Amino acid sequence: MAKEIIRGKLVSKVPHVTKKVGQGGKVIVTNVLFDIDDIIKAVRFWSGRNAYYGFSITNFEEEIRKDGKYYYSGNMTFERNMDFYLRQRFSIDFAIKGAEKVQVEGPKGDIRNLMKGKIIFTLFTDMDLDYDNVFKNSKGLRGFIHHIFFEYIYFKTYEAHKFELGTNTGKIHTLLKSQVDSFKIYKEI
Repeated sequence: MAKEIIRGKLVSKVPHVTKKVGQGGKVIVTNVLFDIDDIIKAVRFWSGRNAYYGFSITNFEEEIRKDGKYYYSGNMTFERNMDFYLRQRFSIDFAIKGAEKVQVEGPKGDIRNLMKGKIIFTLFTDMDLDYDNVFKNSKGLRGFIHHIFFEYIYFKTYEAHKFELGTNTGKIHTLLKSQVDSFKIYKEI
């Protein structure tokens, strides 16, 4: 009973900050055909369909080296507010290394230009608690109320949202893998 009442100190848990959730993860595929624009469109569509907003591509860099190889890097981010207190956020870094443009033929004879090389997706997930700063840096009575709220009223809701974020992380991994696999139908000319 005493352990249940004294679950933890708010000072040590610091609920009004960004909490990293899960291990994130990587999808690394080498020597494959792909179109990064199609993959980005699929992630954008998935995020909109699952009520995430603010999809943006940042830090996009493209480099063509002297040997004709293409190198890209960038970041996709999107987020959603779960309620007045918690926000889920996804950040996907992508990197294309040593790719070259190739012409391919589809199963119906259609000709298309794709890239062939190594593509890496690194996924980061986190949850922002108290994202509107309702309780941020609260002390005294307000800090005590925040402690009671987070520890005893909101904690199960937080755990449910954390589980949902983990589920969506798995769905994004599956989406990225299936998008890369979707280009296996093409054959190089």
